[in-house]
Amino acid sequence: MPRLTRRWLLRNDDRGGVMAIVAILLAGGVLMGSGALAIDVGRLYVEREQLQSGADGAAMAVAKECASNVTSCGADPDGTAKGFADGNAEDDVSGVNVLCGDAPSGALPACPAPSTTLSRCMTDPPGDDVPYVEVRTQTESDGGSTLLPPTFAQLLLGNEGYEGSTVGACARAAWGPPASAAGLAVTMSACEWEASTAGGTSYAPPPPYPPNPLPAASTEQVLYLHTTTGKEPTCPAGPSGADAPGGFGWLDESGECTATVEADGTYGGDPGASASTACKDALESSRTNKTLVFVPVFDAVEGTGSGTTYHIKGMAALVLTGYNLPGLREPSWLTGTKYCKGSDKCLYGYFTQGLVPASGVIGGPDLGASIVALVG
Repeated sequence: MPRLTRRWLLRNDDRGGVMAIVAILLAGGVLMGSGALAIDVGRLYVEREQLQSGADGAAMAVAKECASNVTSCGADPDGTAKGFADGNAEDDVSGVNVLCGDAPSGALPACPAPSTTLSRCMTDPPGDDVPYVEVRTQTESDGGSTLLPPTFAQLLLGNEGYEGSTVGACARAAWGPPASAAGLAVTMSACEWEASTAGGTSYAPPPPYPPNPLPAASTEQVLYLHTTTGKEPTCPAGPSGADAPGGFGWLDESGECTATVEADGTYGGDPGASASTACKDALESSRTNKTLVFVPVFDAVEGTGSGTTYHIKGMAALVLTGYNLPGLREPSWLTGTKYCKGSDKCLYGYFTQGLVPASGVIGGPDLGASIVALVG
């Protein structure tokens, strides 16, 4: 019995010691301070991450609207920005206190001076007349407050009046011709592009139809790969009837009929008449669905056959209307015409303007294709 009593007393002495230490730490504010740091500061970081994600998504979305509309940045750029900011918040509420930028349409107000509370958008905006949009987000609650309320920090000695902090984030997105991007593994001649678009001054309306009007039949071009009928292509033909310098050719594929290229880069290809299975599928899908495709444009070619290399100038936007290739023949959906017959190998279509859906780098020549990228 004495031994059991001693054990009970020792155990309770330990408990009493722990309780005494906890009481001292609480009285000194140590545990409260640790709780404030662990929880309140952690909440601030989570809030900033959500606001930054919202700012990134909002900037990209508004920039895509601006790039897709010559005269505006969409019907409601403020609503677009707010929707993406709210959608990335845990409570579905965020504030968009600044939406600004430099759009050719004049649809965006000029940006104010950078805020000192932001961790991004502190550098100068993109230069060289690169259009951009800037979105600044901040904390907002259902009740309209811009403060993130504290959990423990208010309980600390001397911090009784602390009501919370306002957290902010910022993102910039720019748009312009791609310096590098992925496109269809078909490359068109710069000469053909120049002739079709009057040097980049005249483009056909892009799909979808409707709401856009169908282009005039005169916009349709015939791009020859190979001709035996004596038909003179728009641009000078290559040797042995292979119109490599004046029509189009196949690039080496980096994916399912895709090729990733850079402006001013040189890439291997083949001016042969046959298309790969993947390219046949891609061409058929594009024609059937009247979708926009993005094609590299070359301004120089060397070699022959499988040793052909193309020097890429940039990326263009093309609507394919028909074709006459081995095992792949369809008339133009725009005019119903079969422009190529017999052994002639060609594509039909017209150049337009459009936004590349995949990511890339801005900085190439303007051939009608644009790309959107975060720049700050």
